[in-house]
Amino acid sequence: MKNLYLATTQLFCVTTMALASSACGGDEGHEPDLDIERSGVEAPLQGGDGGAGCPLLDGPHSFNELKGSLEDLPVDCVPSWTEEQLSAGFASIRDTRVPELIVAEQPGFLRRIPWLEPENGCEERAPAATYFLHQGGYPTPWYARVQSRVNGGLTLVTENEPDGEVSWSHHVAPVVRVGGQLMILDPAIEPTGPLPIATWLSRFVASEVDMAVCRDHADESGCMAAVPATPSLPSMIDSQGLRGRLISEWRVQELLGRDPYRSLGDCPPWAACPPEPAADPDLPPTMSRFASDRTDLPVWYPIYVIGDNFVEGLTTVRITGPGVDELAPISAINKRRILIEVLYPSGDYQVTASNGAHASQTLSLTID
Repeated sequence: MKNLYLATTQLFCVTTMALASSACGGDEGHEPDLDIERSGVEAPLQGGDGGAGCPLLDGPHSFNELKGSLEDLPVDCVPSWTEEQLSAGFASIRDTRVPELIVAEQPGFLRRIPWLEPENGCEERAPAATYFLHQGGYPTPWYARVQSRVNGGLTLVTENEPDGEVSWSHHVAPVVRVGGQLMILDPAIEPTGPLPIATWLSRFVASEVDMAVCRDHADESGCMAAVPATPSLPSMIDSQGLRGRLISEWRVQELLGRDPYRSLGDCPPWAACPPEPAADPDLPPTMSRFASDRTDLPVWYPIYVIGDNFVEGLTTVRITGPGVDELAPISAINKRRILIEVLYPSGDYQVTASNGAHASQTLSLTID
């Protein structure tokens, strides 16, 4: 859930609170289907637009203190947006590439919030989205937080994960109110537009959950601070913070066989871009590295061969090492990635990929 922020000084192309979705340029003419409909959920706590009448604003509150069911959420405490703000705000956090999100590994390449790494990082994505919306002059969203009552009780089927799905114990995303409906802005779940909260939950809830709407805290035990917290961008220093999520997102694109410069640039999966040129069987493949996961851990199992010009049904991979000299069985292949699901013994290997008589350079592979 592209990246069309072209000016460093223009973090959001909003000048008023009633922007049309096309004003940010993120959709190139595509307007998200907002799917706004009455949820049937009454607002048990009255307080208008999160104003002084909202009982949640009487002091600090923890998540455990406020958690409950969907039907008990204090709808009227959540900040109110117009449908125009919802459309434009969603497009801006989904599509915007900004200087704050550049990582040293790809200098000068502006990045978006890492929506394409759904396995981890909602605690960084939600505050980053809230921060940029706040900077753009939108009423500051709150957080919709969901916690499963069993470990790993939340499951999302997604094409943005090599295994095809992810499991969580909890999840969080920005939430706003449009009329009497709570709307979620979460391109990691649905990149085409915001979702009514019940629809959002239906995408990944597989067990009983506790949930709350929180003004100030996207994770840990807190929910409401004594005074409103000023939104801030999560850390870009700690490798486990937002920077770490951006690095992981890049590697996930490689494991999926995507060109990160396209999928994290101007051609994300939801954009209407021309396809890449097909692999050329009359040229040799190239290999750039090997991986087993998105981390810097040693290669073990499975083995991902990352490169280019791999041809399904033609490309072969020869692996030679301790007691091994064979064409490796290929489980999956596309132009930029080969998956080998064989448990090879630890040791040092030589690997060559070939398109018939056209062979790549041989690379060394250490399996630990």
